[in-house]
Parts: sequence; structure tokens; C-alpha cells
Amino acid sequence: MHAPHWTKSASAIAALLLCVLMLAACGSGTNNNASPSPSGSNGEGAGESAAAPASAAASASPEAEPATRSYTDALGRTVDIPTHAQRIVAHYYASELTALEVPFVGTNYNNAKLSLSETQLQGTEDIGGENLVPNLEKTLSLAPDLIIVPDFLEAPDLDSLSKIAPTVAVKYSDDPFTHLRTLADILGQQEAAERWIGAYEAKIEEKRKLVQPVIAEGETASAFIVYGDKQLYVYNKQRLGPTLYDAFGFAQPAKIAELFQDKPDSLWETLSLELLPEYAGDRVFLVTPDNNEEAAAAAKDILNGPIWGSLPAVKNGKAYIVSGRWGLNDPLTLDWLLDQAADMLTKPQQ
Repeated sequence: MHAPHWTKSASAIAALLLCVLMLAACGSGTNNNASPSPSGSNGEGAGESAAAPASAAASASPEAEPATRSYTDALGRTVDIPTHAQRIVAHYYASELTALEVPFVGTNYNNAKLSLSETQLQGTEDIGGENLVPNLEKTLSLAPDLIIVPDFLEAPDLDSLSKIAPTVAVKYSDDPFTHLRTLADILGQQEAAERWIGAYEAKIEEKRKLVQPVIAEGETASAFIVYGDKQLYVYNKQRLGPTLYDAFGFAQPAKIAELFQDKPDSLWETLSLELLPEYAGDRVFLVTPDNNEEAAAAAKDILNGPIWGSLPAVKNGKAYIVSGRWGLNDPLTLDWLLDQAADMLTKPQQ
């Protein structure tokens, strides 16, 4: 008579133990979420359970990132470049890499010192060179894994550099933000580029509020430079344009816009001094290269001549003689120019 009752109790206990075991198994699975094992509906033996985490880790880990990737540069050359370059030689692009907070082992000091301080260049070697080409022996000694150069280098020079390390040419005439984004793409630093541009745009808003009261609607501005060849050049929008036109809202004079209409990539064009009045805006900026006696002498001749004195901008106190750095268009200089130009434009006329 008691047997049926014992059987029912035993069955209940067995069912309870089975539930406990199942819950324990579920708990074990939960603890292994970081390395999930392949799913199984039946409780395989202990040997298979022990092997499951190792198998799961292998299946869950991503494939190893390739050491190199293909990149097509400004000259249409396909180059295999490091996915994460560690020893970069940046010829002419030191400012961009500094803005991206990417270290580099070598650069052209003649160009880099125009925008970077001695402190910013500490730990970076000068690759020197003649005729705009890096010194090959110095570049080789730095054991770079990536070389970045402007696209105006000649093919033989690019070939020589490519024998040292993968060499990428970047379009020199691009605007500074395209430069920054292009280099960020090469180096895998896209987020850093957008961060820098966002901070720069916020600074534009701040400085624009300061200069708006002193800029008339439709007021034009033009920029010129005198080089060591004693020739006068007029700038296109790439140089000083980001500050004067894009940031502060000056208009480009019609004659300058017409001059560059069919050659938008041209950075500047020579201009006869006699034609200066036709291209001068309501505001005129004359860039004089630093430490260049020939350029300084040529600028002095222009400033003391009758044509310069006849310009409305000069008569109205809206002509500015500025240093060579004003003619650069790298990121660090653009940030610097927002401060410099805002101070100059808001300074009371004497």
C-alpha cells in the first residue's frame, strides 16, 4: 500500500534534482557570455563541456587585422600602406599630422618651422633635401614605414623614396580641410580630423561675432604676395580665403574670381603692378615672406610707389602688410589666423 506513495515521492525528488541541475547548467552558460560556446540542446559529457569555451573563443574572436591595405593616392598610384604606421616621414605635412596628434619621425624643417614651434618639433628629425626633395640618405636612416609627400614631386624622386618605404602623394593644391581629411584617411584618424574641424568651426563663430560690426555687407578683400623673384602674385581662395571669405564673410573681387574661373586649383597667378588697382578689394592684404631680402626690397618699392598709394583701401586705412605665415594654409596656421586677423580687423584705425 505504501509503495505507490514512495514512488511518487522519489519521482518528485528526482524531478527537483533535475531542475537544480538544469539551473546550474544555465548559470554556467551565463558566466561564459564573453566566450559563448556553440549551442547544444542535450547535456553532452564533461569532456565536451570543457572543450566548449576554447572552441567558442576561437569562433568569437575577430579575424586578425591585415598589416597593410591598398590606398590610391593623388597621382592615381595604388600603394600598399601600413594599417597602423609607426614611423612616418611627413614631407610638407607636419602641421596636419600635429593637428591629428599623430607622431612622425621626420619632416622638412624649412617648411615645418613656418607653422610649428621648436617645442612641437622636438623628437622629429630634419629630412632636409634640395629642390623640394627630401634627402634620401637621411630619410633612409630614419627607417620609416610610411612616407607622405606632396604631389608635385617628380616621378624619379617618388620612385627613389618608394624604395625606402611605401610613399603616398597628397594633392598639394587641395584646401586645408581636404588635406586634413585625406591624411586622416591615410592614417586611420578620421575621428581626430572631425574633432579638429569641429573645434575650428566653433572658434570661427566666436571670432565672427567680433569682426562682424566692422565689415560692411558685400565688402571685398584681396590678398597678394611678393616673392624673391620680385614678382607680384594674386592669391586664389586657397590662401587666406578660408579666413577672409569663409570665416569672416568678405567677398572675392570679381576680377579675381574671373581670373581663376578656369583654373580653380591654381594657388596664385602673377600680376602686373599696373593691374593691381583692378584686382584690389575694399581691403588689401600684402604678404611679405620672412627673411627674404629680395622680396622685402620689392615690397618696399611697391609700398613707396604711386600705384599702391592710389588704392582706395590704402586711402581708407584698410591695407595691411602681413608676415609670410599669412600666406600658408595649414591647419595650425588657420587656427592662428583667426586670432591674428580678428585682432587686426578690429584694431582702431590710426
